[in-house]
Amino acid sequence: MSIKICGEKMKGIIFIITLILSFVQPISSQNLFPKREFRGAWIATVANIDWPSNRNATSGQKIAELVQIFDKLKEANINAVFFQVRTECDALYKSNFEPWSFWLTNEQGKEPEPYFDPLEFAIAEAHARGMELHAWFNPYRAVKDTGDYQRFYQHISQTHPEWILSFGSYKMLDPGNPDVQNYILNVIVDVLTKYDVDGIHFDDYFYPYSPKISNEDSLTFLKFNRRLTNIDDWRRDNINSLMKRIYQVIKAYKPYVKFGISPFGIVENKYAGTDGFNSYSIIYCDPLTWIREKSIDYVIPQLYWEIDHPKAPYRKLLPWWASVIEDRHLYIGHFSSRLMTKNYLEKGFEIGEQIKMNRSNSNVSGSVFFSARSIYLNQGGLLDSLKNNFYKFPALLPTMKWIDSIPPNKIRDLNFQKGKDKVTLEWKETEINSQGEKAYGYVVYRFVNQKELNLENPENIVAILIPKKEKFVDKIEDKNKGEITYIITAIDRHQNESEGEIVRIVLK
Repeated sequence: MSIKICGEKMKGIIFIITLILSFVQPISSQNLFPKREFRGAWIATVANIDWPSNRNATSGQKIAELVQIFDKLKEANINAVFFQVRTECDALYKSNFEPWSFWLTNEQGKEPEPYFDPLEFAIAEAHARGMELHAWFNPYRAVKDTGDYQRFYQHISQTHPEWILSFGSYKMLDPGNPDVQNYILNVIVDVLTKYDVDGIHFDDYFYPYSPKISNEDSLTFLKFNRRLTNIDDWRRDNINSLMKRIYQVIKAYKPYVKFGISPFGIVENKYAGTDGFNSYSIIYCDPLTWIREKSIDYVIPQLYWEIDHPKAPYRKLLPWWASVIEDRHLYIGHFSSRLMTKNYLEKGFEIGEQIKMNRSNSNVSGSVFFSARSIYLNQGGLLDSLKNNFYKFPALLPTMKWIDSIPPNKIRDLNFQKGKDKVTLEWKETEINSQGEKAYGYVVYRFVNQKELNLENPENIVAILIPKKEKFVDKIEDKNKGEITYIITAIDRHQNESEGEIVRIVLK
C-alpha cells in the first residue's frame, strides 16, 4: 500500500512538472510566431461574467476595474477586444433606443451615477493600448430570464409586445417581422455613427437553443413569408437578410468598420463528421451563406471542445471551417474559461495545442478567448502562458484586402540622437496617400549586428505605436549594443504597412 501511494504521489509530481514546462518552454520554430495574427478576447457584461463584477460598485470602482482588465489583456499581447454593449435589448452606452442595462447599474433604465459611458470609455482604453474595439451585440435576445429583474417601462418588451416571441421565461425579438429588422438596424446605426468602433460583432443567439421554436412565429410567417413556402428556409432567410443589410449599412456609413459573427461551432454534423447540435436546423444559423454572399468580414466559430472530444473533436472541426472560409477571415473561438480549469488541465494544455493547430493552417488568422476573465485572472496560468510563450512577441492584425489594400506613404525625415543607454528616434508623419489617408500608427523594428533585415519576424518588432506619435525612445541594454539598424514603417487603420525608412547607429 505504501509503495502504491508513493507511486501515485510521484505521478502527481511528474504531472505538475510537465504542466509547468508546457507553459514556459519556448516555441523553437520561428514561423510559429506569426507577424500578423488576430488575438481577441470577449469581455462579457451579461450576468456580470467579466465586467462589472459588482453592479452596485461606484462608477469610479467600475472604471478602475475596466482599466485593470485592459492592462492585463495588453500584458498578454491581446490586440482586439469584443465589448458586450447590448445583452438583452439594453445598453451599456448612451442609447437613443434602449434603456441602460441592469447588468451595469442593478436597475434597468438607470444611468451610471456619477455618469460615464462604458462604451466610450472602453474604446478610449482599447485604442490607448493599440487594440481594436468591436462593439458586441445580442441581436435578438430581449429578456434572458423574466425572473432576473423588473423591466424598465420603456423596454422593447413593454412598448412593443407584438414584436416578441416568448419561450417560457425567455423572450426574443421576432426575426421575421420587418419592423424588428428595421429596429435592430437603427440600434446598430446609432452606435456606428456616435462611437469610434473598429467593428460590429454578433454572437450566436439567433432563434432559441432550447426549446426549439415550433409554432411561435406561425402568424409572422403567414403575414411576412416573402413567398417562401418552407418555414425553416424562411427563418434562415430572416437572419441572412438582416446580416446582409447590416453589412451594407456599416459599409455605407464607415467602410473601414468590420462586421463579424461568432456562430455555434457545428453547422451540420455531416460536414465534419461530428455528432452534436445542428445549429443550421435548430437556431437557423447559416454561416456558409454569410461567407458565400460576403455579408461578413470575419467569422469566429465557437469551437468550444477538446481536440479529441468524442462528439465534436476540434481536430475535425478546425480544418472543415478552414476549408470553407474563402476570402474572409477565420478566427477561432476558444472556451478558455472552461479549458483552463483544473479538470481539463490535468488532461493537458488544450488551449496551447489548439493555438498550435490554428497556426499550422494558413486559412486560420487568429484566436478569440471566452471569456476575458480567463486571461485577466490568469486562470490556470493562461496570462503567463500567452505573454511568455504563445504571444511572446507583438502581432499586427491580419489585413482585409477587400476593404483596404493601399498602405500609407513612408514616414519622412527620420533622424536620431544617441545617448549612453538609449536612442531617440524622431520623424515627420506621412503625407496623404491616394486614398486621402495618413498614418494611423507606426511599427519600429530593431536589428542588432544583423545583416539580414527580416521584417516578417515579429521578434524584431520593438514597438507598435498606436496611437501614433512621431517619436520613440529605445532603451538599450548592454547585450543589444553594437551596430543597430532601425526600420520604421507606417500603418493605416487596417494595418496595411508602408515601405520602411532605415537608420543605422553604432552604440558601444
